[in-house]
Amino acid sequence: MGGEWTDRLGEVELRIESRRLGDDGGPTLRVGPAGRGLEWLRFDCFDKNPHWHLDPTGRDEVQPLVGSPDPISEVFGMLRSDLPGLLERAGAPSTALASLRSTDLARRLLEAERRMRHRPACLDELDIHRLRQRRSAKWHLHPDDILPAWVAEMDFPVAASIQDELRRFVESSDLGYPLESEDTGLPRVFSERMQERFDWSPDPRRVELLSEVVQGLFIALEAFTEKGEGAIVQTPIYPPFLAAVAETGRRLVENRMIRGGERLEFDLDGLADRIDPGTRILLLCNPHNPSGRVMTQEELDRLAALVLEHDLLVVSDEIHADLVFEGRRHIPFASLGPEIARRTITLTSTSKAFNIPGLRCAIAHFGDARLQARFNQLHPVHTRGGIGLLGIYASIAAWRWGQPWLDEVVPYLQANRDFVRERLAERIPEIGFDAPESTYLAWLDCAALPIEGSPASFFLRNGGIALSGGRRFGGGGDQHVRLNFATSRPILSEAIDRMAKALGR
Repeated sequence: MGGEWTDRLGEVELRIESRRLGDDGGPTLRVGPAGRGLEWLRFDCFDKNPHWHLDPTGRDEVQPLVGSPDPISEVFGMLRSDLPGLLERAGAPSTALASLRSTDLARRLLEAERRMRHRPACLDELDIHRLRQRRSAKWHLHPDDILPAWVAEMDFPVAASIQDELRRFVESSDLGYPLESEDTGLPRVFSERMQERFDWSPDPRRVELLSEVVQGLFIALEAFTEKGEGAIVQTPIYPPFLAAVAETGRRLVENRMIRGGERLEFDLDGLADRIDPGTRILLLCNPHNPSGRVMTQEELDRLAALVLEHDLLVVSDEIHADLVFEGRRHIPFASLGPEIARRTITLTSTSKAFNIPGLRCAIAHFGDARLQARFNQLHPVHTRGGIGLLGIYASIAAWRWGQPWLDEVVPYLQANRDFVRERLAERIPEIGFDAPESTYLAWLDCAALPIEGSPASFFLRNGGIALSGGRRFGGGGDQHVRLNFATSRPILSEAIDRMAKALGR
């Protein structure tokens, strides 16, 4: 048996293969004695004729999988509920059954299910003509002769586990009303994901569903501050932060990031001086957009001390948490301790890391029930607009099963980051580049270029490439552009070539 993925649970081996047998192919899961090439159980032909075998090398009892539109879910439901019993029926020895007790069976079965649902991601072979057929804003704001590298949206195909989940809904015409948020399971899946990835255990009862993280920024400002009161924003920043403060009539307390060696840093000393008695709330973005900075434990501890000293509420946008590069780690702000948690609202979504912003589903987690009650009092669920089935269950699929896809995408993004750094050094060395520690966004300093006015406008007009203009990000970003490098290497190479050609190089 040639295997693509294996895991050993004591004396029991799980082996996953991908195979095609006519029109009934798909992945196969074999369960047998470790290292012996034998089988006790086999589950296969998931694409069109899903079924399973009990002791297929002996009497080979074959039974169909018919209890669910998602046969992989049905299989792992069986394994979670009674893997020892199934193995006993298949003739596995008692020593094999006993060896299962020494393993973290639930976690290992979850990893096996993720592998079953995963198909290798296509990252370096994107078809620009097919990308132009997409109907998202990224590919339709500008004419076809403009190469878009602006809005934070990846060009990569969505994870197979998400595609398959959406396909099940569409093929069964299952597009009705969703259950209440807690009944969908998304709050619980969010909590499990935070525990698994970041060692943080948020209470799923303190979760509210939103259409997007930006919605949470606006509502929080209205719910917890009055007009004219101060809201701290660390600039340059994702433009909706600034828009939320301005459009709700709050006062911007701007704390500009400062140069620290080869990267931008958060000016925590300066922040302490800017907080006044009328400052009520801190809008935090970590990992940071557009710089890609990931706050260290020391920075977070210092920020937490300021928050407690000045009795601030924190709204923490952590939407890029899953896109952190090697050598860095994301620490949720609410995980810093009970006192910090009680004054923190965490906003996140699968939309950035798993590239599904059009499905409009986000999470607001409240570290205190009173914060949640106040939030809902000002903006009850029905005034926020409902969340559709597709967004809810695509988010569940992403967080529960999408990690193998992310394990391929993040290293590719990191390599793209390094490619941008090297290619800019060759073609346009005047551009300042601080290598982001996360995200797929590069914040480029164009102040040394021999151009006038907005660099983004210059590159659009002369190079046919659309970048995000730095002025909208505040914090003295007029001479900056933001480049989205979440695309294939050939397309990214063309983007930088267009920038160089705009300068006559």
